[in-house]
Amino acid sequence: MPEKKLLILGAGGFGQTIAEVAELLGNWESISFVDDRWPEQEWAGCYPIVSNIQNLSLIKQQDFEAIIAVGNNQIRQKWQQLLLDLSIPITTIIHPQTVIAPSAKIGQGVSIMAGCVIGTNTIIQDGTILNMGTLLDHDVVVEHFVHLSIGVKVASNNVIPTFSFLEVGSIIEHKS
Repeated sequence: MPEKKLLILGAGGFGQTIAEVAELLGNWESISFVDDRWPEQEWAGCYPIVSNIQNLSLIKQQDFEAIIAVGNNQIRQKWQQLLLDLSIPITTIIHPQTVIAPSAKIGQGVSIMAGCVIGTNTIIQDGTILNMGTLLDHDVVVEHFVHLSIGVKVASNNVIPTFSFLEVGSIIEHKS
């Protein structure tokens, strides 16, 4: 039985998606949210909301691993720094129906949803979201705190700069 608990920062639709993927993975004994709608809202689906961001330091940090589940890249970076400052370990969530080349490198606080394919020698840096069906060819670099929406396709040898947001179905072609 896993001993750690998962804390998801952000209880919106993406946060609840992350909770469902975490359930599939089975690596945590419980899943809770931190969301600024607390204490007015105490539940997100079947998961408790236990704090807001401002009171995060009051939680017993040693019991938790955390991931940030908000689409805004700058907020994700700010909250990831807060987790680091509080010494709360940051985890990565990867849907089990993802294909990842053995040579790919994935940073901390990364969320990879169902149907993603990550090619040879691809690097995904900290705090990045790869939403459903994202396809990254070989030798792609996705820098820090990037958000690739559903169905994004990136051809080989491209670099996606820090804080980029690529909309649904975006295609980054081969460099000419």
